Amino acid sequence: MDARTIVSRYYEAWADHAGDMSGVPLAEDFVFTGPVASFDSAEAYRTMARQAGAAVRGFRVRHQFVAGDLVCSVIDWEMTMLPRTLTAAEILEIRAGEIVRGELIYDAEDLRRAMAAPPVVALLEKACQSTADMLGLITGDGWDAPSRCAGWTVRQVGNHLVGALLLLARVARRDPIDPAELDAQRTAETDHLGQDPVGSFQAAAAGLIKTFGDSGVLEQRFDIPGPGTTGLQLASISTLEVLVHGWDMASGADVPYQPDDAVVTATRTYAVTAISEAPRGGPFGPVVPVTADADPFTALLGHLGRHA
Repeated sequence: MDARTIVSRYYEAWADHAGDMSGVPLAEDFVFTGPVASFDSAEAYRTMARQAGAAVRGFRVRHQFVAGDLVCSVIDWEMTMLPRTLTAAEILEIRAGEIVRGELIYDAEDLRRAMAAPPVVALLEKACQSTADMLGLITGDGWDAPSRCAGWTVRQVGNHLVGALLLLARVARRDPIDPAELDAQRTAETDHLGQDPVGSFQAAAAGLIKTFGDSGVLEQRFDIPGPGTTGLQLASISTLEVLVHGWDMASGADVPYQPDDAVVTATRTYAVTAISEAPRGGPFGPVVPVTADADPFTALLGHLGRHA
């Protein structure tokens, strides 16, 4: 194989195989240098690629130049935890049919910040704790009050949220799911809260957190809510559900709600990337403009079509 063909297999692993480099001819002593991490063996690099590949949402080679055994590529890629596309130049050196050296050059400040943030499962756990604390404040008529979800009472939002967490856990466990179970109205009208709303929510949250904490789940891919959804994305979706529906219920029942700042920041970053500003319906209305000095939670709610 010539140098360009070998490098094509390398980039196909990133674009089409979630970073699985098992079919890429990396030299055993492959050396990679980059602004975030460097490696001195193919084994170490393959391990990193499998982990990072689970978070890659889009990848393309924009330009490519070949000079003998050197291939220089300009690449764009998107990751679940980042708000914008990253662009980099990468130089790969090929010798005797194997890639022996790689150098990646780009501004990694956004990625460093994302990597320094609390792990996604820890963020989900914090979000669930804040929402459970809020649910404990709802009494009497508060459950029957109209929520910020049009047409649903506070209790219906709670039913939907618990039902959604149970479904997300089943998706992550690869349990069989009837498409009819994904209907939001069905989950809202099913009594998931029972006589102990807080306990029911905490039980569903604990099961989901345990599932995401199992080895390898965050790196796997699933067909719900769409083909190729990673476990990392499922965990981010779960946190978004808990955080925003927590606000929907708190606002309707008129009780305080104080989500963790790190959860709000991470969820806003995810939402801006995952939920476009194109015309939309269902759970997300048209974007509500906010002022430049709006706090992160207000900005998140505005992006999702909610008036804080």
